[in-house]
Formats: sequence, C-alpha cells, structure tokens
Amino acid sequence: MEIKIKEKKPMPLFQKIFYIISFVFLIWAFIYLGTKNYNAPIKKLSDAESFTKEFGITSYNRFKYKNAKETLELLNTGTGVIFFSFPENEWSYNYAEMLNDVAKDNNEEFIYYYNFKNDRSNRNYYYTNIVKILESYVPTTDAGDKNIYAPSVVFVKDGNIIGYDDETSIMKGDTSVSNYWTNEKIINKKASFDLMFKKLRS
Repeated sequence: MEIKIKEKKPMPLFQKIFYIISFVFLIWAFIYLGTKNYNAPIKKLSDAESFTKEFGITSYNRFKYKNAKETLELLNTGTGVIFFSFPENEWSYNYAEMLNDVAKDNNEEFIYYYNFKNDRSNRNYYYTNIVKILESYVPTTDAGDKNIYAPSVVFVKDGNIIGYDDETSIMKGDTSVSNYWTNEKIINKKASFDLMFKKLRS
C-alpha cells in the first residue's frame, strides 16, 4: 500500500508580511524601551509656551499666568494689563492675538492672564471680590448678578482702572468670529489697545 505524503501549502503572502511587520515592531519596542531614560525630568512649559498650547498664538508672546489671589492684588495696588479668559471661549483667540501684537509694539513685558472659569462657577472669595472691583464695568445677568465674561481686558495703573474692554464677551445672534472681526475692526481695536498701553506707561 502506497502512503501519500500530504504536501504542505506555502504560507500566504499577506501572512508573511504580517509576521515580518510584527517582528520588526517587537525589535523596535525592545530597543526603545531598553534605551528610554525613565528618570529624565519632565520639561515644564513656560507661561508663554502654555499659553500657546491653550490659544494657538505664537510662543513668542507676552502672557504670564495669574491666579485669582494674584489678580485681586494686582487690581487693588498694581499696574498692568489683565486678560480675563479661558481657552474654551472661541472669541478670546482674536483678543489674545491683538493684545499680544500691541504689547510687543509698546515693549510691554507682560500681559497677565487669569483663567476665571472655575472661580466663576464656584464664586470663591477672590472671584467675588474681583467682581466687586469691576462691578461698574461687568454685565448684569437677568437674575441681577454681576459676572465677568470672556474675553475681557482690564488696564490698571497703581490700583486704578484706566481701561476696560469686553466688546465681544456677550455676543448674540449667529455672528461668527471670522465674520465679526473684519480688517477694519481689527485695526480699530488695536488702535484702542494702543492708546490704553500708552496711557498705562505715561
């Protein structure tokens, strides 16, 4: 009786390719994990780099982060420009860029940035006192409450407010950011900021 030996079928091409790719990946993973420095310090971003990450403008910007306590102190006794905003607010991006451009033109070292979103939700001590200082500028809600809205800009000199701007903080209707900020409006807004920067340092 003759015994027939069953011939082994050749491996399909796609299976060969899969095995090759898997082998290469395993080699790469072995090399990468073997050479990775797990003790390397994590690079801390500067304020300018963090602001770029949040708002997408150039990393050569003048923004410096302030918390609620520091912002309140600045409003009470300090001098500077405070940008009230948070990255989820789409109207803030144009303001940030315009402010930064004018600050550079005026050789202003810093624009202080205060993300007030969580503090407004919690209505903590510092936020409520900031609102009291700005009560003649900030809008009143239908319920009669005073609140800060983004974007808002405050120019303060020796604890005195010399400029306030919140033109697009409460926008109604279907106006989009790109449609609202025409070239003419951008020029006019920058001119307005420029006057405030010069008044700040006069």
